[in-house]
Amino acid sequence: MVDLPGISDDAFEASDDDDSRGDGSGSSINVKKVAIVCGALAGVALLGSAVVYGPTILRVSQQSDTTVSTPPQVGPFTLFSTDDATQTAEYVRDAVVTQVSLDKSVGAIYRDQNGPSEVRTVILVAGTGRIWKPERSLEAAFKAVAGPDPGDAGIRDVHDVDAGELGGVARCGEIVDKDGSMAVCGWADNGSLGVALFPGRQMTDAEKALLQLRPAVEKR
Repeated sequence: MVDLPGISDDAFEASDDDDSRGDGSGSSINVKKVAIVCGALAGVALLGSAVVYGPTILRVSQQSDTTVSTPPQVGPFTLFSTDDATQTAEYVRDAVVTQVSLDKSVGAIYRDQNGPSEVRTVILVAGTGRIWKPERSLEAAFKAVAGPDPGDAGIRDVHDVDAGELGGVARCGEIVDKDGSMAVCGWADNGSLGVALFPGRQMTDAEKALLQLRPAVEKR
């Protein structure tokens, strides 16, 4: 017989009173005692789940009203809305949403009006949803933008950066392939996720740009 964890053998034994009310076979089960023990075990399990997952559930609930948008101007960054730019942004967005479940997503390209032409472009993807594990979702998004080509080297030197007042996790890294390298930064919390690609931009400048873009794109 397989022992049930936390339930003693006597929970299944008939009491003397049970025997006197039964047919005398002595095979009846003390259902009330089993129910009490099982109920206690279930309560312990629920309490344990609340302790472990309670803070995450609370954050998901608090951030469920998060929205994302692509404002026409964010500091020195101007929304670039040509057909080619829109198609490129949507291509990157589609790559991200195949790896991360989002309820709503946007893709956009911004141009830095103050920078030299080779570093002006920023490709941004952001979305909202119930994100239970922000770090894992951001990792998946990074892998998505690195590209599906088996020859791609992926993202290296991933490191935590300042997430700003909105909190959550924010990281930057470098996409490396045969054509060179490119800075990539992103954030994730329990209500949203965003990834930005910075062709030609130095890592320190990309980190600063993320701090400008995120609070303009994400609202709670």
